Amino acid sequence: MWDERDEEDQGTMEAIDVDRFRQLLEGGEQPEEDTEDYTPIEVKSTQHIERMKQEEQKKENVLSAKQAANEVFDWLESILTAIIAIVLIFTFVLRVNTVSGTSMDPTLQDGQKLIVTDLFYTPNYNDIVIIQAANLDGGIPIVKRIIGLPGDRINIDFDNGVVYRNGEPLAIEIGEDEAKYEDGHTIADYTYRPLEMVSGQDYYVPEGHYFVLGDNRNNSKDSRLLSEIGFVNGNYIAGHAIFSIFPFDTFGAV
Repeated sequence: MWDERDEEDQGTMEAIDVDRFRQLLEGGEQPEEDTEDYTPIEVKSTQHIERMKQEEQKKENVLSAKQAANEVFDWLESILTAIIAIVLIFTFVLRVNTVSGTSMDPTLQDGQKLIVTDLFYTPNYNDIVIIQAANLDGGIPIVKRIIGLPGDRINIDFDNGVVYRNGEPLAIEIGEDEAKYEDGHTIADYTYRPLEMVSGQDYYVPEGHYFVLGDNRNNSKDSRLLSEIGFVNGNYIAGHAIFSIFPFDTFGAV
């Protein structure tokens, strides 16, 4: 018996796509192609991995060798720079002078080596200086101590061995070591030897000149020898001693 509902259902059926139906009958609906990217997995053998490790090790060794070479080069460069700096310093700033004789005993010894400089140097009392001039003691550098500056009045009482500067005696004290100290530095003995000076007479230090004495007062050729050394022109002062480097027991500031 015909049902109206069936007729309604038939009336509402969708039309079948013939081409799609034929495609289903022939082989079914093909799935859409997967477009997702996949990264291939590289499979390596143990031998290949070992070879790669060896290559990496070689690269590390080369890099280490380069770094070591660079370090050695930097080290050598630093040493060379230091040597050049030392040469320049000892050429233009510092010099090494050797004490000759015993005129500076007990302060300095014969053969003692001193570091001397004239950089920014202005002579002052009690400085130990190197004096060099063709007409002084045969042109050989001499080492003395400055006692008088330009304009000072020097008077030496050779009977009592006392040096006066501008009317004031340079006091001599006996230290705990029983050494004699004149104006704060050691001397071998009182100043008894006049050489060419006259005891008790005033001597004025000319402008630009200095009066020098050796610490071994009775065995020293210095400004008392007026005809050979006398008052020393400041241009003849090559510098002042600042350090002793030999013998090693004298190593230190002068």
